[in-house]
Amino acid sequence: MHVPTIYNTDIDESYDELVLNDDKLHHLINVLRIRDNSPIKISNGEGILFFGKLKDNNIQISSKKEYKRDNNINIFVPPIQDKTRFRFMIEKLGELNVNSITIGPTDYSQKANVNTDKVISWLVSSVEQSGSPFIPNFEICEEIDFNKFNHGLDICGKKINDNLSFQNIAIGPEGGWSQDELNKFSYTSSINEFTFRTETAAIVAVSLMI
Repeated sequence: MHVPTIYNTDIDESYDELVLNDDKLHHLINVLRIRDNSPIKISNGEGILFFGKLKDNNIQISSKKEYKRDNNINIFVPPIQDKTRFRFMIEKLGELNVNSITIGPTDYSQKANVNTDKVISWLVSSVEQSGSPFIPNFEICEEIDFNKFNHGLDICGKKINDNLSFQNIAIGPEGGWSQDELNKFSYTSSINEFTFRTETAAIVAVSLMI
């Protein structure tokens, strides 16, 4: 049975009850049709899930479980002008439980404004959808750090199975990396002989690495 998850950064081990705000309460009762005594999970986004039941519009907490990350994937992605595709990519990377997401421009990437609040809200949605105890760290950069992201995804690279251990991976735009950028990677990997959209490449690459 699916148990809905609430994301809350303030909760700690001293809590025996979580008071729900109006938005969370509306979502549980009117959207998910949750009723009193139904089980609820609460994620603090840092590796702890709390378990409880809905009671009189609040959550009565009964237990908790601590988790450790199964991977340490840090991913760089360029922005995508199409907001629907961009949101899809961010949410799926959140559901795949990457450690961090860095968004920044590349030589051939599209110019697009990135709304930090919206990205964070998409990541919260991914936590509540998947029931994950973790939320990815998120940042926007002005240029890619090739010292950190030394593994680039490129159609001309080696098969990614040879480089799965290098988990700080950079996904390029659909126009590809410039030759100058490619020269700065320590490793390049390919997942297909054909060109994937940015969001497809990111999701497939992370799926292979977890």
